Amino acid sequence: MFDYFKKNIYIFIYSFIVCFGINAAEIQKVTILADENYPPYTFVENGELKGVYVDIVLESAKLISARYEVEIVGVPWKRGLETIKAGKALAILPPYKHVDKRRYMWPYSLPIMTENVVAFCHKNINILKYIGNPNKKIVLPLNIGVNTDYLILNRALERAKNLNNIIVRENKSTPSNIMKLYFGRIDCYLNDRLSTLWALSKISKDSKVNFDNIKEALLVTPQTAHIGYTNNDSHNFHFKDDFVLRMDKALSKFMSSDKYQEIISRYK
Repeated sequence: MFDYFKKNIYIFIYSFIVCFGINAAEIQKVTILADENYPPYTFVENGELKGVYVDIVLESAKLISARYEVEIVGVPWKRGLETIKAGKALAILPPYKHVDKRRYMWPYSLPIMTENVVAFCHKNINILKYIGNPNKKIVLPLNIGVNTDYLILNRALERAKNLNNIIVRENKSTPSNIMKLYFGRIDCYLNDRLSTLWALSKISKDSKVNFDNIKEALLVTPQTAHIGYTNNDSHNFHFKDDFVLRMDKALSKFMSSDKYQEIISRYK
């Protein structure tokens, strides 16, 4: 009787260990890259990655923590895109949805938030003069700053670029472009409204620079921000399809909660 009891105890202990071992092994670590210099959405401050999208994605990821352990790592935007293109990272945050221009990225998550891309220009600049007439050639083109590898031109701006009525000049970050605008090295700067206002406020506070000569001149286009996934066939993320599905469900559930709006309000 004792031997029977002992045998069953061993079986129970073995089953317990195996069960918990399998569950532990099923928790897959997932790394999502994020633009390290796109406040207030994704940015590094004092060595810590912060932002609206960082908080939203991490809170959503808690809903799938039984299967996935999600971390978000800040990187320069251009390097992040190159890593996704090479299939060396699963996902990046927060690209706009450019299916034709970034064929190496698919699918995109549910929209996390809608941003408004605007043009900030010197007060004496009428940007419509350069983009309003698609058949008119301007002698002196307008210099427009954008962040490196940001795809944010609308059709009118693309036409103006092709006519050489505007010249698009890339720079690494929002603060760099704002200072170029301040010193007159560019005429206008295109970026998300909230991100630009955030940087303008911080620069004004830190360096006492006055931006009274700069105005919001044009709403370029609304754009939705997403998690973008690598579409490189050589990637080895065997769990990709399952993660995309579960992450979308988690995002949908979290974005219907009050905490979603609380996070957005926190950064305004």
